Amino acid sequence: MSMQVKRFTSLDNAVANREAIAHIKSLYLRGKISREVAEALAEPVINRINKQQQEIALKYNKRSYPKTNFIGLMR
Repeated sequence: MSMQVKRFTSLDNAVANREAIAHIKSLYLRGKISREVAEALAEPVINRINKQQQEIALKYNKRSYPKTNFIGLMR
């Protein structure tokens, strides 16, 4: 009787965010989508990243650093 526990949820979220951004970036750089479409696709991922950054900063009583933006992720 083994009980499965879901661990590393924040790591799973980070991997999912990274994969989503990499996919959007590859489409954008190959010219398959325009900048406006890429920004629209990346906006929910960017919002999740910024929310996670703020939660971590509050948890450890640290200053929240500048927010992640589209240009920073496409570099």
